[in-house]
Amino acid sequence: MSLAEDFRKLFGNVRPRYERTPNRPRLRGAIGVSNIPYGGDMPKSNTCLDKYALLHFNSNGQPSIASARAIDGLFEANTGRQVRIFLDPSAMICENSDVERFSDYVWYKLQLKNKHEAVLIGTGFDHDNDFFANRWWPVGLDVLSLPLPGRGLQISPTRANTNTLKDVVYKMLKTNALNAKAFFTTVPIKENLLATNRDEYKKAVKQIFDFVCVHLNEGSKYNRDAWLELYAAYQQKNSLIAEEMNFPKLIGLIKDTERYAGKKIPEDGERVYTWKTPAKPFLYGSAHNWTLDARQAYWGLPADNYKVYESRWKFADDLVYGVSLIKDYALQSAGITRDEEITADNVANVKFADHFIHSFDYSEGVQQYFEQDVTFYYRNKYDEDGNETGEDMNVPFITLSEKGVTRLWSVDIFPDSAIIDLRFNPKTSRFDPSHPVAPALLPDNLKDLSGLNLKDEEDNLYSITLTDGGFLLHSAAAGKTWKIIHGDYTLATKEKGDNNEML
Repeated sequence: MSLAEDFRKLFGNVRPRYERTPNRPRLRGAIGVSNIPYGGDMPKSNTCLDKYALLHFNSNGQPSIASARAIDGLFEANTGRQVRIFLDPSAMICENSDVERFSDYVWYKLQLKNKHEAVLIGTGFDHDNDFFANRWWPVGLDVLSLPLPGRGLQISPTRANTNTLKDVVYKMLKTNALNAKAFFTTVPIKENLLATNRDEYKKAVKQIFDFVCVHLNEGSKYNRDAWLELYAAYQQKNSLIAEEMNFPKLIGLIKDTERYAGKKIPEDGERVYTWKTPAKPFLYGSAHNWTLDARQAYWGLPADNYKVYESRWKFADDLVYGVSLIKDYALQSAGITRDEEITADNVANVKFADHFIHSFDYSEGVQQYFEQDVTFYYRNKYDEDGNETGEDMNVPFITLSEKGVTRLWSVDIFPDSAIIDLRFNPKTSRFDPSHPVAPALLPDNLKDLSGLNLKDEEDNLYSITLTDGGFLLHSAAAGKTWKIIHGDYTLATKEKGDNNEML
C-alpha cells in the first residue's frame, strides 16, 4: 500500500497535504484577482476522480476548483434530475471514494398499466350488521390513510397488508390496457417540501395529477366524486326490511330510490320497505357524492375544488407529502433498507407495486355493489281492518339491475433518487445519460442533449454549450463565462469579443 493510500485510509475525506498542489491558474474574480485551486493532489492525467476533484458551485455561482473535468451538484433544468456532468469522457469516479450515487431528493417514475373494473365481494364485517351500522369505502385504496387524530402518517393498512386486492375486497372483472407511457416527475421532492417551498410542493402534486387525468377521465369512465356506503350485510338472509322513516339515512335512501326510478311512492299511512336479492347473503350498499372537508381528506394541499374528494388528487398529494414513507416501503418491497443496496438485480422490485386509483359508479345514490340485483318493495303496514300486513302485500317499486362497478387503475410507483451521469461523447457531440442502476429509470428528455441548461439548489442558473474545440460554461449568478478546452478542462475566463461559433 502506498503512502498516499495510507493517508487516505487514515484521514478519510481530508485531503493529505504531503504532495505539492499543481500550479494554479490565476483567474479574475469580481474584485481584483483571486486564485482558484486546481482541485486536488491528483495529476491532470489521472482519470480517477474523488469528491475533491469534482467541480461544485457555491451559493454565489462561483466554482470550487479550476478544473471542469467533472461537475457535481447541479440539476438538469428540464427534467429536474440531479446530474453529474463529465466533460472529460475518460474521467471516472475512484473506487471506494465517498462520492454519492444517490441524491437527498426523490423523483417518481409512474406507470399506469391497466384499467380494472371490479365489484365488491367482501364487507369487512365478520358478523351481520343492520341498516344503521354502516361501513364506508371512500379512500381505502389511497397510498396513505386519511389523517386521524392521534395517529401518525402511515401507508394505508388495506394496501400495506395485501399484495393485491384481487379476491380480498374486490373481484376483478376485466382488464383493458391503457397504453399510457411512463411518466417521470420533474420536481425534486423531499419529505418537508410543503413546509420549505409550498409553490414547488403544489407544482409536484399538480404535475402528477395532470398526468393521471390524461388517462383517467370521463372517457375511461372515471367518476371523481363518489364513495360507497354499506347499509346492510346479512350472511344468512336475502332481504332487508325497514319500517321507520325518522332516520336520515333511510329517508335519504328512499328519496334516492324514488329519484332513480323517476316516480314517487304513494303517501298513504305507515310503510314497510323491503330490499330483496335472489339469494343470500344479502349485501347492500349505495354510492354517494362526497363533500368531505378538504382538511379531513388531504395531507398537504387540497384540490382546486376543495369540497370534493378527488382520488386522483389525493393520490398525487400522497406521493409528495409521504415521499420518504413511500420510498421506505418500496425499498422494503425489494428486501432492502438503503439506496446503496439497490442493484440491477433487485431494482425492478423497488416500487410501490399495483397501487390502485379507484372510483365508484354513481347513479343518483342508488347502486348495489355485490353482484345481485336488488328489488325494492313497499307496502302499507296495516290493512283496512287495522291488521298488520305480510310480505304477500309487497308492491314492487323498482329492481336495481345494474351491478355497481368499482373501477381500479393500476399504478406502479418507482421512487428514484439516483444521480444521473451525463458524459460528453466527442463522436456524436452529445451528452450520453447513464443511470447508475437501471436504464429504464432514465427520463426520455435527458437523451440526445447537445447542450445543457442547469440549476443548483439555490435556483442559480448555469449553461454548458459546445464551441469549436471545447465548451462554454456560464454561471448567471457569478456573471461569468468560462472557456473549457478539450483535453485540458481548465477554467479560463472568456474574454470580451471572443465569440466562438456554436457547433
